[in-house]
Amino acid sequence: MISTNIIKEEKKEVSALSTIVDVYGEVAAERMRKIRESVLKNREFLSEIEEIFKDCLAAYSQKKDNLVRTGKIKKGDVVTFLAHNGQTAAVLISANSGFYGAVIPQTFDQFLSDVRKGAGEVTIIGKLGRALFLEQEPNRPYTYFDLPDFGINNELLAEVIRHLVQYEEIKIYYGKYYSVINQKPTMTEIKAGTSIFGDEASKSKDQFIFEPDVETILMFFETQIFASLFDQALEESQLAKFASRIIAMDTAAVHIKQEIGKLNVALSKVKHLTSAKKQLNTVPSFIYAR
Repeated sequence: MISTNIIKEEKKEVSALSTIVDVYGEVAAERMRKIRESVLKNREFLSEIEEIFKDCLAAYSQKKDNLVRTGKIKKGDVVTFLAHNGQTAAVLISANSGFYGAVIPQTFDQFLSDVRKGAGEVTIIGKLGRALFLEQEPNRPYTYFDLPDFGINNELLAEVIRHLVQYEEIKIYYGKYYSVINQKPTMTEIKAGTSIFGDEASKSKDQFIFEPDVETILMFFETQIFASLFDQALEESQLAKFASRIIAMDTAAVHIKQEIGKLNVALSKVKHLTSAKKQLNTVPSFIYAR
């Protein structure tokens, strides 16, 4: 029979785990609040930037028509102002530690499925993603970067962008925040040149004056929009991870409470049996005394 001391020790350990879970949950909630406002505002900002970018593309398309007519470029060519290698990169944004709930493994499953279909060069951000990838694809080459789970390290981020900007197409896999109880794996596709937001915008009826010229402005957009989209994906991933951690910690707290309840019942039973045993041991002594 398990002794009361063993049950009490186990209850002490489970209670300590409850404290850890509470701390993780509180920290995750605080970090989520700090990130959420920035992420939601940036979604609106990037949407507005997209509209401006499409206006620039619409203006530039008129120049493209002239270039097509003169045979300088072929119809349907993607115009880009940066050097690209014509290849595709699949990027997984994961985490450096655990306790982030289901969003990380779900995102990894989507990433791995596409990689096995031939998604091109593999880039992984985060120790957890690297461990999962090495477990499933130990012989496949990959590029690894270690970015923090909270906040942005601009120097490390610049290294990642320098690596990725050479690719013609970048597929970024990360968790996206929809609500505190809803985070889903997401894939954002960034392409070079005028297809960075998909199909080129239709010709605008508005007339624009560009200074110094539309090509210089589009070059700026292509560089800055890529960096902004990738930075947004990182923050979206952080927001989703902390929201997922809150749910995971709440679930763990419920299980811990149930486990403590079971230990209390077990402790009560052991105490009852011990008391009953002591009472039985006193009966022979009483008979012998008489």
